[in-house]
Amino acid sequence: MVNVSPLDHKRATKAPSLGEMYDLLRDYVKQETLDPIRGAGRWMAWAALGAVALILGVTFLMVGLLRLVQSELFTASDGKTWIPYLIVVVVSVALVLSSKARIRKPSLHRKSRSV
Repeated sequence: MVNVSPLDHKRATKAPSLGEMYDLLRDYVKQETLDPIRGAGRWMAWAALGAVALILGVTFLMVGLLRLVQSELFTASDGKTWIPYLIVVVVSVALVLSSKARIRKPSLHRKSRSV
């Protein structure tokens, strides 16, 4: 059993001081503004790193495809040296369009699920 004295009751109902109000306001502003900005900064850093890795990977893949098509299908003596480049451009455009079609999320905000 807990003993509560009348003095403890007065302390519990006492109005907060100006310093406590300032600390409370500062902590609230920090929680509602600075913490989300830090989270967004981390999200942007990972997104940028992923984008760079993806761009490098696709670039190497397209250069590899170009070299494969040039060496296996077309020789320099054919006079049609532009065709491998056209093939790589068509594949690249198809890759971009298929990626664009897969993007379904219009914003970064999470929708709340109804139970």
